[in-house]
Amino acid sequence: MTILKGTKDNFFSLIKEGVTLAYFSNPQTEECQTTRANLESIEKNSKKDIKFVEINVNEEKKVVDKFPVDISPTIILFKNGKILKSKIGAQPKSQLTYFISPFN
Repeated sequence: MTILKGTKDNFFSLIKEGVTLAYFSNPQTEECQTTRANLESIEKNSKKDIKFVEINVNEEKKVVDKFPVDISPTIILFKNGKILKSKIGAQPKSQLTYFISPFN
């Protein structure tokens, strides 16, 4: 698998079933680039079927406006379309791994 690109056309169907980690990012910032690299590493080593979806906050305002995303990066973990928990701001790989550990 890879990190999927979330858009207004596909995001809500992507989070509808199963566990999804949604990563709201501004790809032009260093914090978001670092967080994405950490998520790519975690995704490659994921043991379970967790979808990783990246939403560009500059391009997908219709998606971003539906969620509590004031700062990028923001990470929201969904299960069957419902928010389980979220993290705001850049996170080291260890914190991201711990964040999804109950589902991985």
